Amino acid sequence: NSGDSDTATKTSSGNTETKDAEPKTEFKVGDTASFDDKSITVSKVQRNFDTGNEFAQPESGKEFVVVTVKITNDSDTALDFNAFEFKMQDSDGVQQNEAFSALTEGKLNSGSLAAGGKVSGKLAYEVPKGDKGLKLLYQNFSFFDNKAITFDLK
Repeated sequence: NSGDSDTATKTSSGNTETKDAEPKTEFKVGDTASFDDKSITVSKVQRNFDTGNEFAQPESGKEFVVVTVKITNDSDTALDFNAFEFKMQDSDGVQQNEAFSALTEGKLNSGSLAAGGKVSGKLAYEVPKGDKGLKLLYQNFSFFDNKAITFDLK
């Protein structure tokens, strides 16, 4: 029965409808995601980040998380990058943009990378304190099918 073999295939691969040609979209800290002539690596995650600024503090019950990312231009033409292409998703599925007040230096901003160029920078987010299900999402403005690259920050 072909239905049984489909089920076995789905179970053994761990998710449904996986084709060899489909690019991987989920990564862990330290992994490098390569796609669309660029590579992105999440190299560090800092929980309970202290801004050192009494006026830039997380709300009650929340904490700042700082993620260090590296972007490499693997193409032979210039590549734009933008901090707004990254979002933090918490375990409730809430996606948010960067908490700009949390960082004063080392931020990933926006710009252009020459062919073969690399940039590293930090992104800060305000998340529920102790949340164990945090994910950093990367979605390029040119992705028409709403695909996102996900970095599991456990």
